[in-house]
Amino acid sequence: MLRKWLEPGLGGVIRVLDSCGLLDYAQPWLSGMGLILMFHRVVAPGTPVFDPDLAIYSDGLDQVLGHIRRRGWEMISLSQLHTRLAAESHSNPFVCFTFDDGYADTLTAALPVFRRYQAPLCVNVTVGYIDRTTPGWWDALGELLLQRRELEFPGSGGVERLDLGTWEQKVAAYRRLGRILYEDVAGGRRPLAGLWSRNGADPQALADRFFLSWKELQALACDPLVEIGAHTITHPSLKDLSENEAGDEIERSRRVLEERLRVEVPHFAYPFGGRISCGPREFRLVTELKFKTGVTTRPCNIFPAHRTRLASLPRKSFYVYDVSQAAVRARLYGADLSFRPGRRVVLD
Repeated sequence: MLRKWLEPGLGGVIRVLDSCGLLDYAQPWLSGMGLILMFHRVVAPGTPVFDPDLAIYSDGLDQVLGHIRRRGWEMISLSQLHTRLAAESHSNPFVCFTFDDGYADTLTAALPVFRRYQAPLCVNVTVGYIDRTTPGWWDALGELLLQRRELEFPGSGGVERLDLGTWEQKVAAYRRLGRILYEDVAGGRRPLAGLWSRNGADPQALADRFFLSWKELQALACDPLVEIGAHTITHPSLKDLSENEAGDEIERSRRVLEERLRVEVPHFAYPFGGRISCGPREFRLVTELKFKTGVTTRPCNIFPAHRTRLASLPRKSFYVYDVSQAAVRARLYGADLSFRPGRRVVLD
């Protein structure tokens, strides 16, 4: 009975400790050493967003960094995190910031915020998005839905007409087609192949405006606050590839980035990053290729136990409508983790 009360009540416990001025004394147990945060797009306030999990408003990003600064947590780079995990002594709690894929707004919208706070960030780049050899499929889908009032969708039961006259209809179509898109990616098929040709759409052209050019990425990489991480060539589900294919995606993405940008690329981010997309084999490959860190999307803080799990570090996210002081506190202090010590730490 006590356990049932405590599990959902951890957020309340953290609020009480904070109101009493005791939260930071409990911090090492609650949230370990710190955490890594994951972002994708940074958009102007009011911009329509199909997937709130993959975007944050620019003013919301500013709020998040402001809340973290006021709580007194350090903002450090992934390379500094690597150094701290190798050290035995305990330091002040920290936050690392990562941005996946290589979106253009990382340069135009995110970097100005990070410059104001002098906070470092790591940009994990999918080479095919920058080369324009791999479409950003979900961005292309969203752009197509925004442009059209109806689409023809060639499904298993024949051609179906999708009405897109309202925002709600567009969101419903995005969710439905997005699930099929992911299944196609995981299965090694051309995503939504019939949709593009049936509607006379070019997914590469539709996604083009969302991603950095090589010139823009070079400018980003030259900023002293920015580290560059690898994120594969084509953003596949690595677990669904052969070992040679997966290794090639990982190794070649770093090699291309280092050759084009003339910078070290010491970190790696797994596409999708969940248990169905990467696991022990992929962690071994990243370790063998001597990356300093590999980051997943398993949500957890960084604890001392992660010192031996540098290729499978967890990350947490923020969302468009979820940037309040309470939301920041919950992530920093682990209100979203299990109250039971044996289940608080995600290691694989």
